[in-house]
Amino acid sequence: MNEEISIAGVYVPTFALACVCALAICFATSATLRRLAVTDVRKFAWHPALFDFAIFVILINISYFVLGKLPS
Repeated sequence: MNEEISIAGVYVPTFALACVCALAICFATSATLRRLAVTDVRKFAWHPALFDFAIFVILINISYFVLGKLPS
């Protein structure tokens, strides 16, 4: 597991980079679902903001796993 990833000579924590990647994916997915979906998926959730946060946490976990597999 890489604890830090070097980007242009600057060491960035893997978790911070995973958060940025997950946030970008979350925004893109949310915008796409709102535009293309006939029914809003979030309206079936008990609390839409909590649903978005749960999706964000899942995406952080996936991004952290993928970034951890990168060669050092």
